[in-house]
Amino acid sequence: MVDLDNLVKVSNSGQFPDLMNSSDVDNIKELINAQSLDPAFDLGVIKTSPTKPSKYGVKVAVPTGIDQLELYDGSILQNKVFKYLVDNKSIYFEEGKPDIPVEEFLYFDDVPLFAPTIDALCELATTITGNSDTSKLKELLNLLEDVVPDNDDYALTTLILSKSNKSIKLGLNKIADQTVSTEVFKFLGTRSNTKLYQSIQSASMLTENVLLDDSNRTEVYLEFNSTGLVKELAFALYPRYHKSVNDYVEGEDYGGVSKEQRHTNTISQVKECSWMPDKWSDEIFRWENHHPTAVYAVAILTAQIEGFQVELEYGY
Repeated sequence: MVDLDNLVKVSNSGQFPDLMNSSDVDNIKELINAQSLDPAFDLGVIKTSPTKPSKYGVKVAVPTGIDQLELYDGSILQNKVFKYLVDNKSIYFEEGKPDIPVEEFLYFDDVPLFAPTIDALCELATTITGNSDTSKLKELLNLLEDVVPDNDDYALTTLILSKSNKSIKLGLNKIADQTVSTEVFKFLGTRSNTKLYQSIQSASMLTENVLLDDSNRTEVYLEFNSTGLVKELAFALYPRYHKSVNDYVEGEDYGGVSKEQRHTNTISQVKECSWMPDKWSDEIFRWENHHPTAVYAVAILTAQIEGFQVELEYGY
């Protein structure tokens, strides 16, 4: 949870010049005032490199077990996948724009990627983007479903909806301990000698050691917007275990390493990745130690035709 007094102290300390500086504190205060938030709300922060506006998120409760969802603007969406939502979502606002959110993050208990899920996701994509031609999205999702026969390799875990940008991002938890198929690279990049194919292949190679470590959780992100399927692929890297959960589960083998240590190991691995901007590496590794509720959430490496984009999510 946010502690404004602590935020000011952290900013003034100079420990986190990129992750929590005076501009961030001012933006968070502006958001609290614009949204009439309790200053003790759960806060998420997203930074992007190359530089884009920072985003600040608010966690709110959502009903579970029903096929309807109310968005920030009061509109009601209906879709079968909403039955599997967990009991909260995050609403993110761009810096300097605290009145209307830019994105809403929805979280799910893993929903297997099979025909009914794919159809529901394509319907939702049309609703959010206004683009009724979801054939390429469906083709890619079918490819992901079929890539490992008789193995549920991917499951829906995250949806990021943006009505203002007419965009939907799908986060698919990668279950099997193997890399993403080159057939996916070919589908997005057309041929192995294209810049996009090579960018995606490089991103896959750079995240491979994290992806194949069972202490970590990896999601693959796809985006569809008003113009169609976005030609890029993102790799989202999370700790599998929560901070400060120093316990063992009977019958499970953790190799003598606690869940808490595995959580820390994930952050260490991400910190050492060559694609992580230097300005963030040391700061994110120290982040969780400066306050009891401070948490690292995820690092996302997106392969695009023009190169890489890195996003870092963290908060309280």
